[in-house]
Amino acid sequence: MPAESSSPPPSPPPHDWIPPGGGVRWTRVGELGWHSLTLPLYLGNRVLSALGEAGGAVIQEDVEQRLTWLIEPDAAAVRHLHDHPEVTLAGNNDSYLFVPGMTRDHTVWWRVTPTRDRLITSAELLADAFAVVRPRTGGRP
Repeated sequence: MPAESSSPPPSPPPHDWIPPGGGVRWTRVGELGWHSLTLPLYLGNRVLSALGEAGGAVIQEDVEQRLTWLIEPDAAAVRHLHDHPEVTLAGNNDSYLFVPGMTRDHTVWWRVTPTRDRLITSAELLADAFAVVRPRTGGRP
């Protein structure tokens, strides 16, 4: 009789507000101690690359084709981006965000997986990376 293989139980999410497995949680931005900055995917990919290991966790939404970073609340470093047509800043303004489970791999998922030590992206570093890669004359580069 072959020996039974036992896989280790799935590890719990690094934060209790992240749903287990492949679920999603509809979360009010600001409720959990962070705000968010969202970019269209084509621009977000460039910012993600510019940040490298300095960035925190990132949520990708496949339907809307965008990336979302979690940032510190009311970050002064990104306030000047509030009116930029390709930036969505959300905070204590009744905005909501889908937070994916750790094993979710489609529709809304963690492009950069959160850990206890890697969650929030410095708004200053994010603003600097955006300044380097954003289109200068409008439109898609």
